[in-house]
Amino acid sequence: MSDRLCGCCQHLMVRSEKLDNFYNEHFIPHGWRLSYTKLSEGVSLYLTGYCRGCYGDLEERVFLANGLSGDKLLKAIYDTMWTVHLYAEKIDNGQYYGRCEARSGFYRSRDRRGAFRRDREFLRLFHDYDRNQARLWLEKIHPDRTHTQVFRDTGGSLFCAALKLAEENGDFEKARPILDYVLPSEHEGYSSESVELTAYEFDFVPIVNFGSEGIYLDCCLKGKFDESGRNTLHVGTLKTLERSLEVAKIMAELGGTLFYHSAQYVNRNIHRCTPQAELEREYQRMLEKGEAHEG
Repeated sequence: MSDRLCGCCQHLMVRSEKLDNFYNEHFIPHGWRLSYTKLSEGVSLYLTGYCRGCYGDLEERVFLANGLSGDKLLKAIYDTMWTVHLYAEKIDNGQYYGRCEARSGFYRSRDRRGAFRRDREFLRLFHDYDRNQARLWLEKIHPDRTHTQVFRDTGGSLFCAALKLAEENGDFEKARPILDYVLPSEHEGYSSESVELTAYEFDFVPIVNFGSEGIYLDCCLKGKFDESGRNTLHVGTLKTLERSLEVAKIMAELGGTLFYHSAQYVNRNIHRCTPQAELEREYQRMLEKGEAHEG
């Protein structure tokens, strides 16, 4: 079942035989999209692509088994990404046969990808607040990675990690009753949502401000967080509808708490924020000393 129809097929009735035939002739996949609010409910996986006639967006939903959660759900998503081949038949020699050669080419290219590249594509499907759960699962099923093969945090996942540490340490109790919402940047329409942290020369900066309907705690990274040359990255916002002095103090204290826990998290996971060139140099020294395996 498709949720996106290009201009060529909008006149076709959804789920009709004509639509299936159209996809068989025209659908060229190029990636995956995961649609969900919570991983515990309503997870939908889509093979995304375009129409070879008009180049408009197309996608096809790939159904997962019902009732899956936790590691079983993650495994089902992962396995589906690397085994399903809609509108193409896989033959004995590992080749694909179908009405669209470009689609078969996508499946052949997918099958040649190494484990680390597959893992990174899988990880990028998830919201910031689920990224660490998916990463830990990947590290469990594929523990043998080289020093340079790093699952990066995003700015939003760092924000979520700091929040989780604050909650686990009981540092969120005063703020919880007054908060209207807590959102990492990907849920606020910021283009920075998928920025991966490939440098560690940054500070986590919480800023308390009055807004049109309450007090906001905007959280940014300031400094060098990647190789883009930018020095500011918005990573999340916490909002209360209240405007009193006491609430302003609570929000400021929460900002200090998140500043502390973000620094602790980065220090413990500095490897994931280390620039790739530096990782390459470290890995070469490790190989020369016989302290690392070659992937």
